Amino acid sequence: MRFFVKRLLIKSKIYAPIGFAITVSILIITIQAVYNLKGSIYSSIEKNLLTEIETTIRMFERERNVKLENVKTYLRVADDYFYSKPLVIKKDSIQVQAINQITGVSHNSWIKKWEIDGRSIEKHHDFVDKMMSLTGATATIFQKIDSGYIRVSTNVIDDEHKRALNTFISYNSPVVKQIEKGEKYFGRAFVVNDWYMAAYEPIIDKKKIVGILYVGCKEKDLTEFSKILSQIKIGKNGMLIIFDESENIFFNQNKKGEKWKDKNVLDYILKHKKGITKIKDPHSGNEQIIAFDYFEDFKLYVASSIFPEDETKILINNIISQSFIYGTIIFVLLSMFVYFITTDKLHIYLKQIEISNKKLNSAREALEHSENKFKTLFNNSSDEVFVSDFQGKFVELNQVACDTLEYTKEELLKMRFFDIKTKKYRPYVSENIKKIIAKGYHTYDTEHVSKSGKIYPFEMKSKIIEYEGRHLILSIARNISDRKATEKQIVQTIIETEMNERKRFSADLHDGLGPVLSAIRLYSDLIKRGNFSKMSLEEAVINIDELVDMAISNTKEISNNITPNVLEDFGLSAAIQEFCSFISRTKSIKIDLDTNNFTLTKPGIETTILYQTVKELINNTLKHAQAQNIRIELKNYNNQVILYYRDDGQGFNVDEKLNQRHGLGLHNIINKIKMLKGNCDFNSSPGKGMFVLINLNLENEQS
Repeated sequence: MRFFVKRLLIKSKIYAPIGFAITVSILIITIQAVYNLKGSIYSSIEKNLLTEIETTIRMFERERNVKLENVKTYLRVADDYFYSKPLVIKKDSIQVQAINQITGVSHNSWIKKWEIDGRSIEKHHDFVDKMMSLTGATATIFQKIDSGYIRVSTNVIDDEHKRALNTFISYNSPVVKQIEKGEKYFGRAFVVNDWYMAAYEPIIDKKKIVGILYVGCKEKDLTEFSKILSQIKIGKNGMLIIFDESENIFFNQNKKGEKWKDKNVLDYILKHKKGITKIKDPHSGNEQIIAFDYFEDFKLYVASSIFPEDETKILINNIISQSFIYGTIIFVLLSMFVYFITTDKLHIYLKQIEISNKKLNSAREALEHSENKFKTLFNNSSDEVFVSDFQGKFVELNQVACDTLEYTKEELLKMRFFDIKTKKYRPYVSENIKKIIAKGYHTYDTEHVSKSGKIYPFEMKSKIIEYEGRHLILSIARNISDRKATEKQIVQTIIETEMNERKRFSADLHDGLGPVLSAIRLYSDLIKRGNFSKMSLEEAVINIDELVDMAISNTKEISNNITPNVLEDFGLSAAIQEFCSFISRTKSIKIDLDTNNFTLTKPGIETTILYQTVKELINNTLKHAQAQNIRIELKNYNNQVILYYRDDGQGFNVDEKLNQRHGLGLHNIINKIKMLKGNCDFNSSPGKGMFVLINLNLENEQS
């Protein structure tokens, strides 16, 4: 009995400090876990709120940019369609009641009668309705009056659901001020009763501005945004709110049109415009976190709020409950262990634990070594390496990518592939991701733009991998600037060689054919004078025949390779004008050429290929189209060249011709333009003529 008591006391001495240590440790770990969890949740909440705000703002930015690009395209379509038929301004005038679209004040004014294709513009709205069917955009034809520009034909709808005819924009409007300078206007504009993303172009008759051509679409469509934003879930009770400077709420769990009830919070947001703040809810007294930002272009505030206590309460209670359960289990098990196992066995067990810990440390060191080795290889790769999710958001990337793009790693991890692409390649981001997901891999060319605006061409090789328990996309980007430069140099060399050969052929024409023609002239003069003392008439004719044969042979050999000197001396515009003048003199077809907006004169690869393209298009029209008229317009915006070509011939099926091995030379034209990274769009159908649009960026040094 005494031995048992003594043994129990010894085990109790071992048990007591261990049990106390376990209890204290579990208590400390529980408190620390609760504290860390709460801080982590708060930090995560703030980050999520800011992310939701940023995502919403980016949606607004994308909407604005896309609509601005769209209206520019719509204006080009409207311009082409409007001027496809002549505008006739009658001498007759009619009186209308002009209404100021801002003030609503009206007065009587006089407007001229305008006709297109024999139809009155103010009575028939063919043009604006056609633009709506083609592009989905609103369109208006304005006529200049004494107080501004009045809508004589429009598909813009007023508050009474009618066409907003006879409403006018006054001379003090920013739009009118720019139009009066003879310039186009792109950007925000107030149209009748709402803000639009709009494009305006002056209508000029006899060198005077007589009206305005307008296309546009509503600046923001919060109905579509609401469908997307309503699916966003911020914690258990968070919410996203969008309101304007007049405190009208446009989105708040589908409660549109309300006023913000908490005036203090509203004043704080209106004052600071962007930030994050913590307040006490006046109703519940609980702490509330609010993040907010302001989108200047739409004049909208975006706020996101959440009650963090509701997010942490259940988790903290779960941790405390689990800690109590686990602590009790450990305490009981340890008590049994100490009671039934002797001190010697405990010592052996501790030794085994020590050995296991050493092995574990060795394994951990090996794992760390392996990870460090992988990181070294990852960060010292000569190529850019990206790991992204299926939405294109960066999850991991190496140092080379950071150095090339001139961002810190922290900045890039907040970005997506869309953010580092050039404007030309942004539309292909989603398409490439879909191909990667479909095939598991994909190789494609693209361009990245650095923080300072430098553009780098890359060949991207992407595949789906499993990384940290997730399926992600691994992309290796190889810089192909040298390859692109080499390709361009090859093309440059080919063109220069061809031009040098043509110059040589020109010299051959002068030096080889000139003397032959001079000799023919001598024999011809001899025959005219009738001087046959030195040779007979028959001998002179025989010599002339031989010289003519020699001239024909030389001409066939070199005439087809002569390059027009006017292209090199005076530029693309003059070369095309000369060629069109030559064709027009044949009286076989009428060519309407407009190069007034083309200002570039320096020759280069691009101008040579554009000249060849125009000649080939005209040649195809003459040979195949049976056309009566050709319309050519050549213009440039800085270093961007746009070529419009249209004929009224019999037309053809574009897809069918492109699939044929032998056709109208379409492949030749398209390949040349694509070689220079340009765009070439053919539009034609049987009986409707042909329309070609070519867009090409010249090299910076050429502009």
